[in-house]
Amino acid sequence: QKDVQKNTWICDAEKTLISSPVISVVEQSCHSSEDGRSHKFYLLRSRDWCNIIPITEEGKSVLVRQYRIGIASHTLEVPGGTMDEGDHDPQSSALREMTEETGYIPLSGARCMPLGSSFPNPAMINNRCHFFVVGPVRKEKPQHLDPGEMIDVVELSLEELAEAITRGEIMHALTLNAFFLLLQRSGKLGELLGAELNTFVRA
Repeated sequence: QKDVQKNTWICDAEKTLISSPVISVVEQSCHSSEDGRSHKFYLLRSRDWCNIIPITEEGKSVLVRQYRIGIASHTLEVPGGTMDEGDHDPQSSALREMTEETGYIPLSGARCMPLGSSFPNPAMINNRCHFFVVGPVRKEKPQHLDPGEMIDVVELSLEELAEAITRGEIMHALTLNAFFLLLQRSGKLGELLGAELNTFVRA
């Protein structure tokens, strides 16, 4: 039998309650590796997502504003979306989503750099989100939106971007994650976090 880590829920059976083109809802009947007690969990299954930070020739960040059903309100986010079935390259998916949502394309000689990935909510969803930054980009095409999309494109300078985050205008967790990972590439994240966290330990 495969070694099981301590405090693991072991799945005995599962059934799909809802299956849609976007996401599936699954019920799992599990037991504890420690004392055998049983519990039912409900999880969401989705293909991986990809998000990308496009930077223009003028050094502005390209964002999208759209209405999100989950909160019944608009959000300001970086372009991105669900990888298509059969997609094997998150970077290609991210660049495609950027062009479809914004009409911006990478210019000749542009660099697209992976920033890493994260689990959006491992408590209840199985997928991973991949993050990239690309530049320079320029608007060269019309938007090509899905039937459920209505998107306004916004360009923000670095100062405006920082202000939007500080004011709480940008509250989408994955967009904040994207800029966090971009900051991490600077190599100064530990220094910045250390300086801030030390204010809580000093008498």
